[in-house]
Amino acid sequence: MKIIDLSVAIESGLPSDPPNYIPHIEYRNHKDTVEEMLSFFGEATVDDLPEGNGWAVEFLRLSTHSGTHIDAPYHYYPTMNGGERAWTIDEVPLDWFYGPAVVVDFRDKPDGYKVEPEDFEEYFKKINYQLKPGDIVLVNTGASKHWGTKKYLTSGCGMSKAATLWLVN
Repeated sequence: MKIIDLSVAIESGLPSDPPNYIPHIEYRNHKDTVEEMLSFFGEATVDDLPEGNGWAVEFLRLSTHSGTHIDAPYHYYPTMNGGERAWTIDEVPLDWFYGPAVVVDFRDKPDGYKVEPEDFEEYFKKINYQLKPGDIVLVNTGASKHWGTKKYLTSGCGMSKAATLWLVN
């Protein structure tokens, strides 16, 4: 099985929805951290550090809604399946994230278009593909060409409730 990394880099200041979820990365270089490093090692001095360098470190502030991600059932509601406690992201089975996949190219759909089950049925017929249980469906909405810009937040098509339920069932 070929594994393809679908993730995007998390960068400081990327436009986010909602805006207060914008990721922030603070980079501290080798000179910035000398005093912190010395305090960590007690009696060490600058002369003990290679060329007087501390360590480089990054501080991240971001939500679980940053970059490439999936939304766990708990993101939407505290219960699922008629009252069962909803899974948090660490409870979603790992094997749901790898396996046979099919790419559905909906880049031709206008921004804001709601994909319906018929759109999937027509697409699978066009590419002569029979969807199987466990298939991972990767939908190219067209929004990715705007990644990193404000336009990303309003680009591409989306799934209707009916299409989502059709895929799940």
